[in-house]
Amino acid sequence: MPDMENIKLYATRSAQNLGEAIATHLKMPLNLTQAEKFSDGELFVKFNESVRGQIVLLIGKIHTPYENFFELLMTIDAARRSSAKEVILVIPYLPHSRQERRDGQRTSISSRMVADMIQLMGADRLITLDLHTNAIEGFYKIPVDPLSSLKLFINHIEQSQIDHLCLCSPDFGGIKRIKQYKKNLTADMVVINKERLKPNAVATMEIIGDVSGKNVIIVDDLVDTAGTLCKAADLLIEHGAKSVRAYCTHGVLSGGALETITKSKIEKLLIADTVQEIVDHPKIEVVSCAGVLAAAIENIVTNKSLSNL
Repeated sequence: MPDMENIKLYATRSAQNLGEAIATHLKMPLNLTQAEKFSDGELFVKFNESVRGQIVLLIGKIHTPYENFFELLMTIDAARRSSAKEVILVIPYLPHSRQERRDGQRTSISSRMVADMIQLMGADRLITLDLHTNAIEGFYKIPVDPLSSLKLFINHIEQSQIDHLCLCSPDFGGIKRIKQYKKNLTADMVVINKERLKPNAVATMEIIGDVSGKNVIIVDDLVDTAGTLCKAADLLIEHGAKSVRAYCTHGVLSGGALETITKSKIEKLLIADTVQEIVDHPKIEVVSCAGVLAAAIENIVTNKSLSNL
């Protein structure tokens, strides 16, 4: 890392473990901001050291409840008001990414709202992982670096030495992602066509392609209630698949997701620690994204390309 005196790494309370892992990769200290509450629950955020003229690398996780989002916004504002030269955000999972367009009348584009709030507070750059859709990048006037978990998951797949491999996209929107994986693996490819009646509820589902005798890997950016994922896994087994695994970057795992996964025929679910850091479930494995994020940070501050990450 160049000129370490001008770069300081911070993490909000929700991202302390991830921040420590990134700091280890970068071989630099992690500084924590002071975040406290008044008796009525009002939040107070403060830097305990000068950041004047510094590049502030701020790592934060945003998930419900959204107090951690407000803490992140307050920390950006505190850095700006403390004369930081630049504020670079590292937010592995951007919330509301599924609401990047209006699906009906009288609805909000909340993904745009998140972008507006981050920029309004004064962030200069955003590093994130596996955007739900590339259109979200257009909501920002600041540079956005949407990294991919491809190398993270490819390494795991190769180490697993799975034969008769078949990659599965859970919808047509994920075909581009699957093709990127296919460039690095010897595997067939199938797509699932699904129709939704409402969020987290699938009406119909059909497989386009042959999975007979194949070990199928479903690749997606997000798993929430896991209903669609597990329904897809059961359907693949019904159509002759030997086994079904899933690699999903953001493991939100809300509602009865864990119970749904337990009852399903999915063999293994691999997620990055962008939301959940520890999941006590025999079918779920969590891998760290700290290495990918640290490599991106190092390339950015040394003015190197991110295309090889």
